[in-house]
Amino acid sequence: MTIEVTERARPGRQRSEAADQAILGATLDVLAAVGYGSLTMASVIGKSGVSSATLYRRWPTKQQLVAAALASLHPEIVPIDSGSLESDLSELVHAIADSMSVRREDLADDVAVELRRNPEFRAAVNEKFIVPRLQVLEHILDNAGSRGEIGTDLDPRVAMSFVSGPMHHRLYVLGETVDQKFADSVVIAALAAIRALSPG
Repeated sequence: MTIEVTERARPGRQRSEAADQAILGATLDVLAAVGYGSLTMASVIGKSGVSSATLYRRWPTKQQLVAAALASLHPEIVPIDSGSLESDLSELVHAIADSMSVRREDLADDVAVELRRNPEFRAAVNEKFIVPRLQVLEHILDNAGSRGEIGTDLDPRVAMSFVSGPMHHRLYVLGETVDQKFADSVVIAALAAIRALSPG
């Protein structure tokens, strides 16, 4: 005799996607209107219409809240394993390029200034943007190493400099767009650099 057990719902409130979107959207609106320095949790609560408990339960600090709001503008970069280093790098580079094309001009300058002068905000943004991408790249390098395409001693942070560094320079320093042709050139250069630094 088989007894089917139905799992009871765990106590506690379910997180509301609608509340998440209201908070993140309000954060972006307030950020665009007054800038990071003048944005307060109270102003986001007033704009979004949620309770303070709802906001602080999700994002306890201003830094985490704004980082999450900025991340909501960009598609998530998922793990990649196509079977070769070149194709994996190509997929990652183009995913980052696509993400960088989603740019709010009314936010970009203020956020860039705040990132340079506010280490807590920079850490929160890194947690949302840099860490997930590093994890994807580390997985790519590990797979390539196990296939013998490269060595196994390359620091993913060094490799990421060749993957995202040129695109950040083009977009934020030169003020030019990161198009598909440029992304293709980044793949070629990053692949050559990684192979040179950690030959198989």
